[in-house]
Amino acid sequence: METSELTQQALRQKKFILSKENRIGYAPIPHDIYRKLLPELKEKYNGQTARDCVLLYGYMQAFVNGESEKDVYMWAYPTVNQIVDDTGIHKDRVKKLIDILISEGVMKVRRIPWYGHTKKMYLPLYLRDTASS
Repeated sequence: METSELTQQALRQKKFILSKENRIGYAPIPHDIYRKLLPELKEKYNGQTARDCVLLYGYMQAFVNGESEKDVYMWAYPTVNQIVDDTGIHKDRVKKLIDILISEGVMKVRRIPWYGHTKKMYLPLYLRDTASS
């Protein structure tokens, strides 16, 4: 899927989650994260990995770009060093945790051209995507 299509997917999910017609009406934090995702991750991996995945997922949700007129709307793009500095997660664990979040269907990752280089972009989803990332 293209980056803009993924952005639209996340926006549709957010609208669905927040709509009162669907009787959800709340953001995914803390409901689905702590009631569903955390216990599932703990069972599949271990407590520390589950905890760090949830921390990283919430961190990415908090740092998505909120400027709707930009191509990077709904995407977070912190560097690994920023993630490490802000969360305390060891640098060697960040990729593994991101890979778990991708495999669990709660995050997408893309590389985009960025001022002559590439930039890793993270799209934390509001609902699990059961299709491949």
